Amino acid sequence: MNIKIREVTKNDEKQIKEMYEEYLNSELILGIDRFEGIRDFENLEYMNFDEWIEDLEKNKDESKLPENYSTHTLYVAVDEKEKIVGAIGLRWKEVPILIKFGGFIGYSVRPNERGKGYATRMLQLGIEKFKENDKEKILITCKDFNIPSIKVIEKNGGIYENSYYNKDDGYTYLRYWIDNN
Repeated sequence: MNIKIREVTKNDEKQIKEMYEEYLNSELILGIDRFEGIRDFENLEYMNFDEWIEDLEKNKDESKLPENYSTHTLYVAVDEKEKIVGAIGLRWKEVPILIKFGGFIGYSVRPNERGKGYATRMLQLGIEKFKENDKEKILITCKDFNIPSIKVIEKNGGIYENSYYNKDDGYTYLRYWIDNN
């Protein structure tokens, strides 16, 4: 499998909109919402594509974000034909909510591309981006019943540290660290 990750561009509008519709029309998995791992996609409901791209840019600038927010970058995973197969968000700043249960990486494979190994490779590529930015330890989390995500994290060297019960949403999150030396 030959995929790469890159930032979203204006040229991706058609594919992003198709992917968004695919998420909206996909069957829900109990306890996992459609945009889990890639919250930026939720904004497509009320923003046009150009506004959405501007918002992605704003999220990379710490001076434009509230104090307890992390700068983050959304990447799309594309195959050798430039088809978008998923998205991965990298959160660059250690803020309390991310340390508790959010983690530094969120990812999702579009529904019609799941089960093909893309998530494992996407996470590997995300980890490499952190290495380029000298981040030595990466926290990755997932809900305790999300078996596919647990497998992806462990395949990428995730070492289970502990679980965190979030009383606000009623879910238990597994916390894994990846040593990125």
